[in-house]
Amino acid sequence: MHLSMGKPGYCTRFASMRDGHLIIGWEGCDRPLFNIYMLVFDMDISKSLGYKGMKPVPYIYQRLGSDIRAGFAFIMMAFVFGIPLVHALIRVWGNMTLMLDNLHITIPILSVCLQFVIIRWKQTVVASIIKTIAEDWTATKLSTERDVMIKQARIARLIGITAYAVMGSACIIITFFPYLGIQIRHLTNLTDRNKPLPLQTYYIYDTDKDLQFVLTFFSQVIPIFLVIITYLAINTFLAFVILHICGQLENFKCRIVNLVSCKDFDRALSSNIMIHLRLIRYAGNIENTFTFVLFLSVLMYGVVFCLCGFVLLTVINDENLNSETFSQISYLFLVVLSQLMQIFFYCFGGDLIIEQCDAVYRTICDLEWYTLESRKARKFILLMLVAKEPFRISAGKVFPLTMTNFCNLLKTTAGYVSVLITTQS
Repeated sequence: MHLSMGKPGYCTRFASMRDGHLIIGWEGCDRPLFNIYMLVFDMDISKSLGYKGMKPVPYIYQRLGSDIRAGFAFIMMAFVFGIPLVHALIRVWGNMTLMLDNLHITIPILSVCLQFVIIRWKQTVVASIIKTIAEDWTATKLSTERDVMIKQARIARLIGITAYAVMGSACIIITFFPYLGIQIRHLTNLTDRNKPLPLQTYYIYDTDKDLQFVLTFFSQVIPIFLVIITYLAINTFLAFVILHICGQLENFKCRIVNLVSCKDFDRALSSNIMIHLRLIRYAGNIENTFTFVLFLSVLMYGVVFCLCGFVLLTVINDENLNSETFSQISYLFLVVLSQLMQIFFYCFGGDLIIEQCDAVYRTICDLEWYTLESRKARKFILLMLVAKEPFRISAGKVFPLTMTNFCNLLKTTAGYVSVLITTQS
């Protein structure tokens, strides 16, 4: 289907909804510009969710395949990978350095597993969110509204590419550096044998034998890849969802500006009220789906930032700097950077949503509704009252994600890092 947006020489082509994702491109150009669900290096976010069994699917045979993929991913992450990590943690319990070395890996993996379960549990709501986004893109709109949506999608795409680059670099360091003999963690005879593995794990069998070592090595590399894909799929999708509602609020504000001057006032007001109610439902679905995911992310950020910050400062203050120390610093820096970026984008997105909602409310209040006849002016009251309360995204429905809270969280975690350093010394 082709929808012209009324801008000469610059028409947007909407391809058919194939496999649950919408391709945006230019008329007359065979190559699509981007997939709205976060195309990153020829992989869009809907496919990323589908590979892990988190994307809603309509048919029974597809659901079976989705369940199999989801079960395989969860077993690999939670059991094949998680149990050896917890076993190693028990063995090093009491040694602060080794415990922190273990926890900054174990806690994120357990958090990602829980996020994975939540998204699978909320598949129906996720399907509703995807359907709403698809309807927004396929609906007839002005050229300026289309440009706003494309701008927000491009920002989300840039965030996704950055996240993939940072996490991909961390994945390479954590998996291939140990294979080259460059360790990024502290080795100990409590958990490691003659052939150390990428992560601090403990197995009840001898991993020094060639075949067993190779199988054990891949039993760590594959779950690491699955954890990173799960983490990125969920978080980049959430970033796109947040930016999409920001674009819709901006377009809604522009529609409100022209409301008073409309010839058919009642019809225009009814249309805007329906759009606002749709945005309220969309924001509610986001909150219901991702509030516990965000809670786990904030909790994981606080713990991992403290642990990695402490280990990073400990390594930097070590006088014996060498190639292994440099690799540890690089890896820990990427972990801290990824956690910091994640929470920053969430809090910035939360502030952006509140700012757009406030802009909508101010626009309604600034309209010359007092020049209308009293019957029409009264109809603005309910719209004003509803628009006065901004949309919010929160972590666990208790921690609003704003830049103010981000600064407070950063200050608190930095204080805990100082406490850990003082405790060690």
